[in-house]
Amino acid sequence: MQNRRLYKPFRALTLSSMLLLGACAQDQSPTEQVEKARQHLADKSFSAASIELSNALQQDPQNRDARWLLAKTSLELGEWQKAERDALLAMGLGIPRAEALPVLARALLQQGNTDRLLTETSTLPNDASKSTQATLLSLRGAALLLKSDANEARIQFERAEGLDPDNPDVLLGMAQLHVLRADFEPARTLLEKALAQTPDLADGWSLLGDLELEQGNFEAAENAYDKAISARTYRSLELARRAHARLQQGKFKPAEADLDALSRQAGHPYVAYLRGLLYFNQQKFNEAAVAFETSITEAPAYLPSRLYLATTRLMLNQPEQALTHAEFIRSAAPGTREANVLVGLAEISKGEFAAARSALAAALKGKPDDVITLQMLASAALLEGDVRSGLGYAERLAVLHPDSRSVVSLLMLAQLMAGAAVPELPPGKADEYQSAFILALQAFRDDHFDDARARVKTLLSAYPDQIDPLGLDAAIDLASGQWPQARIKLQKVLDQQPTNRSARLNMAKLELNDHNYERVRELVGPITLSSPTDEASALLLVAAEHALGNAEAANLTLEKLIKANPAADTARALLARRHLNADAPDKALEVLRNLSDAQLAANPLFLELRGSAALAKNDATAARASFEHLVRVAPESARARFMLSESLLHGGQFLSAQRALDEALKLDPRYLPARIGEVRFLTHAKLFDKAAAAAKKLLQDFGELPEVLATSGWHALVTGDFVAAENNLGRAFAKTPNTELALELVRAQWGQKNYEAALSGLNTWIDAHPGDIAALLHLAGAHLSLGQEAEAVAAYQRVLKLEPNHIPSINNIAWLSRAQNPEEALRLARRALELAPEDPHVLDTLGMLYLERKDFAQAARFVTEASKASPKDMQIALNLARVQIAQGKMKDARETLGTVLKEGSGSPVAEHARKLVAELDARN
Repeated sequence: MQNRRLYKPFRALTLSSMLLLGACAQDQSPTEQVEKARQHLADKSFSAASIELSNALQQDPQNRDARWLLAKTSLELGEWQKAERDALLAMGLGIPRAEALPVLARALLQQGNTDRLLTETSTLPNDASKSTQATLLSLRGAALLLKSDANEARIQFERAEGLDPDNPDVLLGMAQLHVLRADFEPARTLLEKALAQTPDLADGWSLLGDLELEQGNFEAAENAYDKAISARTYRSLELARRAHARLQQGKFKPAEADLDALSRQAGHPYVAYLRGLLYFNQQKFNEAAVAFETSITEAPAYLPSRLYLATTRLMLNQPEQALTHAEFIRSAAPGTREANVLVGLAEISKGEFAAARSALAAALKGKPDDVITLQMLASAALLEGDVRSGLGYAERLAVLHPDSRSVVSLLMLAQLMAGAAVPELPPGKADEYQSAFILALQAFRDDHFDDARARVKTLLSAYPDQIDPLGLDAAIDLASGQWPQARIKLQKVLDQQPTNRSARLNMAKLELNDHNYERVRELVGPITLSSPTDEASALLLVAAEHALGNAEAANLTLEKLIKANPAADTARALLARRHLNADAPDKALEVLRNLSDAQLAANPLFLELRGSAALAKNDATAARASFEHLVRVAPESARARFMLSESLLHGGQFLSAQRALDEALKLDPRYLPARIGEVRFLTHAKLFDKAAAAAKKLLQDFGELPEVLATSGWHALVTGDFVAAENNLGRAFAKTPNTELALELVRAQWGQKNYEAALSGLNTWIDAHPGDIAALLHLAGAHLSLGQEAEAVAAYQRVLKLEPNHIPSINNIAWLSRAQNPEEALRLARRALELAPEDPHVLDTLGMLYLERKDFAQAARFVTEASKASPKDMQIALNLARVQIAQGKMKDARETLGTVLKEGSGSPVAEHARKLVAELDARN
């Protein structure tokens, strides 16, 4: 209560003070306020001057001197729009154009409004001095440089130089030209001259800082930026450039302070890039990835951000994303050595060693004796199994750098993998720990387990903090069949470092492989809680939850990750794909909604998923749009052309689909999906002989790969050869069991009327994969086709346990329950309507339930809405005719039945319609 009593007097005192201040300002005349502002300007107190001038203009808006001084003051404060506005108003009040134009031009330049600047200065004032004309020409040159027109800029600077060669703006402009041409010494001379004349020339110090930064003189760059920052009264991007210079010197905290001071410009691509660089140097790779993604979203073509983002993705064990950015760099700057090296690294991380070696060989051409590239080539060759080439690269390195301990260690590793004898080297020749570890591996390789154990024991004694010997010790146990001991020793790694992220993730992968899903939760759960942006741990947790049948928990984990880390592209793509696999394309599209063109260009997989989701919704037009966008983003991608072909085929545009498929095969004749697509296309086109020949050629070129067998099986299934279909699909399923193959195998058995085997196989699959919604839906459909409605209802109920709002299951249970429990059936149908008020099948079911209850008005309402929503669905049209007959609207019913007979000719629905017509005729 005491605080409340004190509050009112304090507020009154505050208001009184404000009124007194206002009164003081009103006591001064505009002339006095302008004079006081001049004094502030002389002291470089620009903010105080701005207040005085604003007060003067409040009393006298037409005060020319106040308006003009405020324009110049705003320029000093970095308030470019105000400076532009007041310069124009000052000219309107009588300030000569020759005097005001430089201020206006500088304000426009700082706003990046180059076209307007060039228009305003296209005619120089006749009464302007040579110095003013030189300034205006220099500002025109600066604008042209921003428009990347260096030749025209040079002409403007040279004209300015002819008028006033010592003008600071002229000197600065000519220096900029030299810097662009990498003529640093002439640029330095010009800048030193300009700064000698005008020591507080902020733009001069800033450009000098850029020059020093470009030449690698980071301390000198920092000093120059210090002076530029001191000379300004507002925060500018010099803070970011100083942060850059500081980062290069390892001054992370001062660099971070500079970037923090630019919080309002956090989304600027250069600031975001430097923030990423700061995190990268501190090994905060998740945070670095987010910052670099922000940078390329704003400036997709900024290659330094791409380069570091690719490297960061590699550090986060995300080779696919790394490869995307590395390929972008190679496309934008062909022959870039760094990009080739990154592609090599990404391909190595993916296990694509041949592709890695190709990229690294290209990188090596630019620098044949580069140690890092040769080391990577050696590693890639060894990992690919080409130990001879790997050993050759290592021996080449050893000749170039015989005293390098890392090179000697690589040579020892190559010798180990090549099966050659690894010599014991004298002390100091190689890294002692690595040398001893490789010799232990050699003993293990040669099955000298006792020797290997003895060496491991020595390593553990000499290097107790090293984890690798423990791993080798466990490997020896595994090789000798001592599984319990192996697990114990692997656990010791975590016992030594229980919070070690890498150890936890690697152990989680082992546990995942052993189907210990609860243990995976225990290992990675704490990481996802403490580091909500950590993508690797979240993905492992998702895999465990999925295996446990917890689809909602898996999706929720991905949703939380994406919210915390919007740059988690792998997770975003996985969540979209999970929704697609769960027959929820709308949810997939929601995950992929509101992505910018830059994001789509950086991650073409999103376009592919968008298109696939549209296909799942039978929206061939939207699918085509996505895949056409994908082709524009990746014009040399056979996969992009193939996906476009698929969308065109779904849209009934067969000739265009064939052209797109031909283009895909032309780009890559061995692109397996396109070859498979060729078989499917020919089959859909009913060119069965050509399809069979293509399927045969597919088998010849690729062998009995699961995909090839699956395609042959599918072709046989479609053409009615169910025995061959079962044979090929069964072999494919044995190699790579998955839902699609399981269901196609069931169809093949069903086609042979081998219902018992089909249901048995389907139930076996579902028992092993209880969360497989597609399989459960197929099971329900199979029971329905056999007239086993109770079993179908049970299958749909299992779907609802996994996905409580699965609309088709709710709708079907409602219909199948109508006889046994009509009230429950109606309740379920209404619930389905709440979830999907415009779904034609839901509307139709509800209407037919009302028909059975003889509520003809409600039946007509809902079935009519269903027919309007899906006019091509002849089953709904047939149901509408039944409602019309019940209502006594025989003319309408005959018209509706006529449509069914015409549009559904030859179908079972048309047969039912024919019977109804016959019944109507019999009544007459």
